[in-house]
Amino acid sequence: MKIYWLLLLMVLSSTCSFARHIAGGELYYTYTGPDPSNAANSVYTITLRLFRECNSSGPTLESEQATVGIYEGDLLLRSLPLPRITDVTTISLNTAAFPCLVGNVGACYQVALYSASIVLPNSPIGYTLSRLGCCRVDFISNLSVPVSVGSNYVTKIPGRIALSGGTNSSPQFNVKDTALICSQKKFTLDFGAIDPDSDSLTYSFCDAFTSPGGGGGTNTQPPNMLSQMPLPYRAPYSGTEPLGSSVSIDPATGVISGIAPPPGNYVVNVCITEWRNGRPFAEHRKDFIMAVQGCDFIEANLPDKIIQCDNFTVFFENESNSSAITNYVWNFGDSLNNTHPQSGSVQHTYKDTGVYKAFLTVTGPKGCIGSDTVEVRVFPGFK
Repeated sequence: MKIYWLLLLMVLSSTCSFARHIAGGELYYTYTGPDPSNAANSVYTITLRLFRECNSSGPTLESEQATVGIYEGDLLLRSLPLPRITDVTTISLNTAAFPCLVGNVGACYQVALYSASIVLPNSPIGYTLSRLGCCRVDFISNLSVPVSVGSNYVTKIPGRIALSGGTNSSPQFNVKDTALICSQKKFTLDFGAIDPDSDSLTYSFCDAFTSPGGGGGTNTQPPNMLSQMPLPYRAPYSGTEPLGSSVSIDPATGVISGIAPPPGNYVVNVCITEWRNGRPFAEHRKDFIMAVQGCDFIEANLPDKIIQCDNFTVFFENESNSSAITNYVWNFGDSLNNTHPQSGSVQHTYKDTGVYKAFLTVTGPKGCIGSDTVEVRVFPGFK
């Protein structure tokens, strides 16, 4: 079992980006019922959730124009303006709530919802919803063109053929905001979702989209043809590895985990595939900026298991690279010989064969504590 003092507050980077202000978004829909006046139509509520950097000198969320294009196939069927339906709220990182955090970090973002209802014919092939916008935050670390990048938030309403006459609403992500994570540290972020229709869900990283005009300074009206242009990722990053090869997403749970990349802003897009009756039928997406900062925290990190078959001496090492640890306490799990050396790397000689549970507790500034355990199997002569 591992216990990490890990900062997983959902925030956005606060780097000033002039006119580049949007730091993430999600377009989703809810089926509200059949059209009372025409059984061949259905009523949907379509909602856009936008994030903005607090320190941006760009347009405010109060003045943001949000228009969604509704496409049947690749052709524009209708444009739907989405008025803002909530006040703009501000969330800031309260560093005082994280005494184990070391480093000069801070983040602030604003969020608002834009929404409207629409009546749509029950299409056999369904609809693709797209909102083109300007402008993502600048200095995005995993893009080859890191500035003046547009956005395109997309979701799909499946057709009656795929649904066999049924209806559908978008899944709802458990996590609503983006993440602040410390560079080169282990992290775990639950990005799972709940489906209102009880459909099965699978998760993957996928390409985020840009707008045809890029970050040209204005929000683009829906074009006549559907646009789904991937962002220009910079190697070794890609849509399927937006944080590098050391970070992955569990396809069954949506949990993102691994070792965080170097400090910076990273575009991450999570795709959910909805399954019904054993078949995939719809895709939902969330596009967000993960802010990775140069911070540190107190952490004990041991392997899950150590097996020693050569002799009775076992080497232990805290795999955390935290520079803020001031004290180590080791307990090697054998009551006859417990020692507490002040070091992150130690050797201990057991008196007998057996299975032991060793403990490490580390402390740092302001009384911060981290702990971890490891199962130790000592059986010299057995290979």
